[in-house]
Amino acid sequence: MGLSLAALGGIDTAMLTMYAVGQFMTGSIVAMFGRAIPLIFGFLACGGLTAAFGFVSEAKHMSFLWGLVGIFAASVNPLLVLFVADLFPASMRATAVGLWQTSQQVGGVAANTVASAVLASKGWRAVFKVSGATVATFAPVLAFALLSSSKPKAAPAAASKAKPKAATAVKAASSISPLTLPGLKSVGAAYTLVKMSRYCLMFWLPYFLTKHVGLSSASAGTMAAIFDVAGVLGSIATGFLCDGVFGGHMIATVFPFLAATAAAFGGWGAVCVAEKVSGKSLKSLHIAAMALVGFTIAGPDSVLGGAASRNLCDYAGRSSDTALAAAASGLVNGFGSVGAILQGGLTAKLVDAVGWSGLFLTLAAAMALAAGATLPAIMVEASAKKAAAGQKARA
Repeated sequence: MGLSLAALGGIDTAMLTMYAVGQFMTGSIVAMFGRAIPLIFGFLACGGLTAAFGFVSEAKHMSFLWGLVGIFAASVNPLLVLFVADLFPASMRATAVGLWQTSQQVGGVAANTVASAVLASKGWRAVFKVSGATVATFAPVLAFALLSSSKPKAAPAAASKAKPKAATAVKAASSISPLTLPGLKSVGAAYTLVKMSRYCLMFWLPYFLTKHVGLSSASAGTMAAIFDVAGVLGSIATGFLCDGVFGGHMIATVFPFLAATAAAFGGWGAVCVAEKVSGKSLKSLHIAAMALVGFTIAGPDSVLGGAASRNLCDYAGRSSDTALAAAASGLVNGFGSVGAILQGGLTAKLVDAVGWSGLFLTLAAAMALAAGATLPAIMVEASAKKAAAGQKARA
């Protein structure tokens, strides 16, 4: 591409910054256009802009286009999660969303494989053109699925008479700030730390595996994929445990996974220290620690950035307020994007100052803080579940 590291960093920062801005705007966008139109247009715009990226050469033009991709892509995951969550009852929601969220890891592995093949045969510009065309292709498919399923059905006469009152109620509910939802700030704080830690690994794992562990570039890419594969298993396991063992207490299910992630990062830091003391390479332990972190962190990522905010709306008695659910999901994901931006500048400084062992121990502390941050939301969830059980028993 002929760009400096600073220019490449600027392009990534533009995308992440606008991605965060777009997520904070999700609630307002849904209030104006509904959920289907922004999602369909997001796919179309992301596809077109990504393809256009393959035609430009100057860093400022790349930053501009990549920033636009960020803002149009921002609402895609929160809105898709809401669509999936609304298809299933609360008793099955964690399992369904956990399975669906594995698409992030599977898609990442598939994208890296295809991108590598296209890069080798056609060059970097073709990677963006092919990727953009692929994304845009799904816009009409999504339009058919969402718009056809949202066609209004004929309402009974009694329901028609009550329509003005219902419309007023929804409008009033939509004017409420998502920050007032009990437990939302707790979830947002935890997700900021989770996203910061996960993006740190996503961006720096290949570098760590080549520079510190001593793998070749090809081997490092293959080994880094283990992180995503373990994440698929972790996301599925979290969903099944939530519905099958924790009785649908989605946020409570996240707590032991966050604690386990903190322990896994601590163990990874210990491996680095042991390696330095012994003078021996401990490649297998590095791979094992990476896989364990990938497994334990994926569930919290999918839950906190997924259906947790939808559940908080349910707990507050605002299940029917789709605009509020979208705003809450966008806000939590926006907090996560802030964490992703912060790690970009902090990771390199931490590695320079305290080494890789210091970085992993810092991430262990961050995950312990994330576990603690979920406690207020867990209390909200427990109280709501207890109240619902009491109402069911009296019915």
